[in-house]
Amino acid sequence: MRALTSVGVFWRDPEGRFGLTEAGKLLRSQSDGSMATVATFAGEEPYRAWGDLIHSVRTGQTAFDHVFGMGHFDYLSSHPDASATFNRLMAWSVGVGGEPLKGYNLAHHKVLVDVGGGKGALIASALRANPGMRGILFDQASAVVEAPALLRSYGVAERCEIVTGSAFEAVPSGGDVYVMSRVLHDWPDDKAARLLTNCRKAMAKGNMLLLVEGVLQEGDASAARLWLDLVMMVMTGGRERTETEWRVLLESSGFSLTSITPSRPNQDLIQAPAV
Repeated sequence: MRALTSVGVFWRDPEGRFGLTEAGKLLRSQSDGSMATVATFAGEEPYRAWGDLIHSVRTGQTAFDHVFGMGHFDYLSSHPDASATFNRLMAWSVGVGGEPLKGYNLAHHKVLVDVGGGKGALIASALRANPGMRGILFDQASAVVEAPALLRSYGVAERCEIVTGSAFEAVPSGGDVYVMSRVLHDWPDDKAARLLTNCRKAMAKGNMLLLVEGVLQEGDASAARLWLDLVMMVMTGGRERTETEWRVLLESSGFSLTSITPSRPNQDLIQAPAV
């Protein structure tokens, strides 16, 4: 506790009593703005993967795979506790910095398909804000375990179908707007292109694809985004991308990048209609 006092997590009075600082309160799971899930996640599997950073630097291969003998998402599929922590982290990230789809009007769409939507925090928020719209939440079975309860808590369960499967095989059809939030940065270009191509196969010409991703500034990216780029290298073999790199990836997969709007801390909203 003395050590944590030195970095601002606790305060200590002259009688030797300790208490939580404002920063320390953020580590409580029930506090406003709690970052407990972030701290828990960072201290578990990612901690071990970062310990093997030198493997990625030397070989270009993913440190997580080297340490655990499988990819991160395969690991989550076979470790329910780790999957639950990761899904809480993704749901937490949706609530940071406001609505991730801010800046795009969903009102004229009828069906939103959230590809890789986890427990459903993003689609639940979108459906609650647009009562005339229906939704399809699509992810692996292990990722949507908590989705029914969350959708009910938002009052949108009757308007949202949950479909399970792998987006590397196929994506549900029937939507007129598709969303992938922080999905493609998990993968290198060849796998990201396969995900996009499968989305395009499910979409009609003119349907909108919305990507919630970070866009690196050419030659002058922020430190936070550059560090996130390293996180992806270590954890999944993915990467952050510049506008040029996003444009090339989207155009090669049947989309046209028409707009990039800063929407949240460290994230942007990319609009890319199917062509």
